[in-house]
Amino acid sequence: MRHISSFFILFFFALSLGTLVFAQELPGDMAAPEEKLEQIKMLEEGVITGPVVSLNADSGAITVNVDEGIEKTFFVVSGETILWKGIDDVELSDIKKGDKAEVGYYTNGEGKLIASWVDILIEEEIFPLGAAEKAKEEIGQ
Repeated sequence: MRHISSFFILFFFALSLGTLVFAQELPGDMAAPEEKLEQIKMLEEGVITGPVVSLNADSGAITVNVDEGIEKTFFVVSGETILWKGIDDVELSDIKKGDKAEVGYYTNGEGKLIASWVDILIEEEIFPLGAAEKAKEEIGQ
């Protein structure tokens, strides 16, 4: 009986000690809920689509309207960000205000939105069914 009570005392001591160790908050965990929300926002990444609102080739910034009245500015990093228009590689100077862009991005340690890639969307010409056969007949193939 004595061994069993010693076992339970030792068990509860170890349990309480473990609880104290794991209950200690790290300095980053002591942030207020609003600050934690800001930290989460800083880790933002994703893909957005919208018209290009403005460009600044000097700073390497491209601003896209992601929703009515909501704009996001992304920074293009030379040698890192990939720029396309359809299947062609382009330069930031080739992108025009009003172009529809799809931007893959992440937030860096300073809280800036960095464009991983920017794809300027082009309207593809859609041919009606049977158009290929009709075109072949017209050229005699």
